Amino acid sequence: MNILQRWFPFNHRKIQEEQENTDSFRPSEERIQVFCFPSAGSSAGLYRSWCNATHDMSDIDFIPVEIPGRGNHITSPAADSIDELVEAFLSVFPKVVRTPYIIYGHSFGAAVAFQVAYTLQERGFQLPEKLIVAGRHAPHMQDPNPLSSASTDAEIIEEIKKMGGTPEAILNHPEMLQFTLSQLRGDLRTHESLRYTGQKLQIPIEAHCATQDDATKEIVEYWKDVTTDEFHIKEFEGHHFFIQALGETYLNSLMDTITQTRKSLS
Repeated sequence: MNILQRWFPFNHRKIQEEQENTDSFRPSEERIQVFCFPSAGSSAGLYRSWCNATHDMSDIDFIPVEIPGRGNHITSPAADSIDELVEAFLSVFPKVVRTPYIIYGHSFGAAVAFQVAYTLQERGFQLPEKLIVAGRHAPHMQDPNPLSSASTDAEIIEEIKKMGGTPEAILNHPEMLQFTLSQLRGDLRTHESLRYTGQKLQIPIEAHCATQDDATKEIVEYWKDVTTDEFHIKEFEGHHFFIQALGETYLNSLMDTITQTRKSLS
């Protein structure tokens, strides 16, 4: 399995084809890339349906990111910190990205997405057109969710049941549940490594929240403090995993945002 298959399980063939046929692609014909980072305990599969839904669209190319220790990346050691995860991702990112692009992240993935965008900015790389975050407090604010890597298995199980998004097949299968708990605890440890030291992005941020999530609209609003550019917020019905539960309703809203961003560049 090559490096593209590990990091981009649903897009590696298309990416490889583009790399091998660069002379046949013109910028005006390219789709806008949307790199999507999953929530804690999840994998790139969280976004697979988005790839299928936009397969025939002319302007959006969702690219779910598989972090080490998951799915196609299961044999790779999980990152001990967000900085380590970002460095690992950036070792392959320049080989696959093209402009324009957007970075998206849900929950834990939002923290990773923010740090990726900031690191790219610090290194003078071509920046994304926008950062879109969902279901997470701003990096300089206290986490409203009580879960931590020190939480007991019982506490984690109670909280993930409350948040929704974890299939009953996993919750009712002891071995699968223990595997999921191990991955989730590792992600929580990685998540806790993020240290905010005044980082500000120079790109627009759009934040999405849900009416019944711990990361309420009032909490998510503080993402406005970590950009010097425009900030927008959208509220949706639901719990923490509203991006899944709302299905096409959420996806259509997200695609509208992406399409408008793409059109604004014309």
